[in-house]
Amino acid sequence: MEKYEALWAYQVEDMKADAIALAIKRSPTRQKLEKARDFILDRQKQYKQIEEDIGAMVDRKDIIAQAIVRSKEQLDNLQKRFEAAPPTTSDEVKSLLAEVSRCRDTIRQYEVEISRIVKETDANEKLQRSVRLDAANAKKSFDQLKADYEEESKSKKEDLENQRAKAKEVMDQVDPALLEEYETIKKHISPPVARLIHGQCSGCNTSLPSAILSKIKGGTLVECETCGRMIIP
Repeated sequence: MEKYEALWAYQVEDMKADAIALAIKRSPTRQKLEKARDFILDRQKQYKQIEEDIGAMVDRKDIIAQAIVRSKEQLDNLQKRFEAAPPTTSDEVKSLLAEVSRCRDTIRQYEVEISRIVKETDANEKLQRSVRLDAANAKKSFDQLKADYEEESKSKKEDLENQRAKAKEVMDQVDPALLEEYETIKKHISPPVARLIHGQCSGCNTSLPSAILSKIKGGTLVECETCGRMIIP
C-alpha cells in the first residue's frame, strides 16, 4: 500500500502546482493581454484583406481604362469612316449611328464603373488608415499590459517553480508504472487518483460492487468505470 500512498502524496503536491498555474492563467491582466493580442491579429488580418481588395480594384481600374481607350479608338474609327465614305442610304445612316451609340454607351458604363471603383478605393484606403491606427494603439496597450503581467506574475511563477520542484521530489518516490498511468489519466480527467470512501469512488461518488471493493482493498489497481480515475484504498 505504501506505493499508493506515495502516489497520493505526489497528486497532492501536483494539484497544488496546477492550482498556481491556473491562477496565473486566469489572471485578469493576462486575459486583457490575450484580448489585446487577438484584437491586433484581427486588425492585421483585416488590413491585409483591405490591401488585397484595393489591389484588385486597381487592377480592375487599369483593365477598364484600357477598354475605354479601345472604345474611343473604335469611336474615332467610326468618325473617320464616316468622313471617308459618308453613308448614302437611311439604313446605312441608322447602322452607323447605332454603332456610335453603342460605343458611347460602353464608354459611359466604363466611366461609371471607374468612378465607383475610385470611391470604393478611397473608402478602403481611409478604412485601412483607421485599421492601422487601431492596431498601433492596441500594440502600445499590449506592450504595457505585457510588462504589467510579467511584473505581476513574477512572484507567482516563482511559487509555481518551487511547487513543481516540491512535487518532483515526491514524484521520485512513486512507482514508474503508476506514474505513467497517472499522467495518462490526467490528460483526460484531473485529479486522476481517487480514494475509496465508504465503498464509493471519491472522484464521482459511484458505489462500487463488492468484487471491485475486494480487489481495491487487496492492493489491486482499479480504474473507476464511471470517471476513469485510479481508485486507491
